Amino acid sequence: MLSVKVLFQDETGAITVDWVALTAAVLLVGIMVVYAIYNNGVSSLVSSVNSTMDNVALGVDIGTVENLNQ
Repeated sequence: MLSVKVLFQDETGAITVDWVALTAAVLLVGIMVVYAIYNNGVSSLVSSVNSTMDNVALGVDIGTVENLNQ
């Protein structure tokens, strides 16, 4: 019969717990980095490009139907 002392000294699955914690930490840091880049860089860039495109006049003159038929 196993005693409590033997049970607590058994470290068979300890490495699995370490890898799960390490993987979760790496994923969390990655998500935080992507979120920070998106909020500070990409979001303002998209907003800037959008406002610039709204203010651009297209200055295209295709003429009238009479000019096209000539």
